[in-house]
Amino acid sequence: MDQVTNALVLAHVSPGPHHLFGPLGVDVGRNNGVAFSLISRHSTLAVVLTIALTVVVIACVFRVATIPAGIVFGLLLGGGVGNDVDRVARRSTGGVVDFLTLPHWPAFNLADVAITFGVAGLVVLALLRRPILLPWRVR
Repeated sequence: MDQVTNALVLAHVSPGPHHLFGPLGVDVGRNNGVAFSLISRHSTLAVVLTIALTVVVIACVFRVATIPAGIVFGLLLGGGVGNDVDRVARRSTGGVVDFLTLPHWPAFNLADVAITFGVAGLVVLALLRRPILLPWRVR
């Protein structure tokens, strides 16, 4: 979904801000860094860091304890892979495509939405003391 929406926005949205509905708008931008444009001056570090985090999430996917935990890690993995693909494929043109806007908030994309809901889900599961990951098995 992230890659499809990014491609549609790049192909069909003219430069500049556009209002969608309520507080939500569209304004195409690029981000070489990670969340909130952190480490944007170090795009190689951003690529290495985000791919490493994606590998950690993949390892966790194989150890999920419940269906809700699986959904949470699926959101994290989908969002992470979406941004990783964008970051690597569009590195020469400015990095990850961000296009959704809210007042007083940096632009974001659907992968960012998935990551945000995944992190929020992890917090909720932890606060409710629900099982998240199965323990490591030593052989």
